Amino acid sequence: MENLEKSYIIEIGLKENLFDAFGNEILNSIKELGFDNFEKVFVYDVYNVYGDVSLQLVRQITKNILLDHVAHNAKIYKYNNKKDEKMPCVEVWYKKQVTDPVAMTAIKAIKDLGIKNDVKIRCGKKYVFSGNNIKKDMIRQISEKILANTLIHDYIIKGI
Repeated sequence: MENLEKSYIIEIGLKENLFDAFGNEILNSIKELGFDNFEKVFVYDVYNVYGDVSLQLVRQITKNILLDHVAHNAKIYKYNNKKDEKMPCVEVWYKKQVTDPVAMTAIKAIKDLGIKNDVKIRCGKKYVFSGNNIKKDMIRQISEKILANTLIHDYIIKGI
């Protein structure tokens, strides 16, 4: 993630009143691994938007391209590798040398909107866990067996 002065993270997740089928499926897979102390998994699409960008431009991209206003909420914040997480979570990103098809589509949509800035995007998923006595090693195992294909993804464990 380059150019930290002009780098933002967008997190898009389901609105609270909607059922998260994907999060529930991940939770069931975690329980199949034998980890019964997990109670819920919250899933977010995450985007690292960087380059010739401002907060205003990132808000415009979020509103006009990335966000489904009926089903989702979005959070935007400046990229900070040390962002404190209140709950255990893992972010899964494509490795830098792997083609990111969602990012390519988003960049095309940005150009189609008439935005001429040099905008770069990386796409990923963020999984936030709630439960009791969650350990970092558990999340590492879950990341490697369920959430990430380590041939094409990097994962970052936070909040624990």
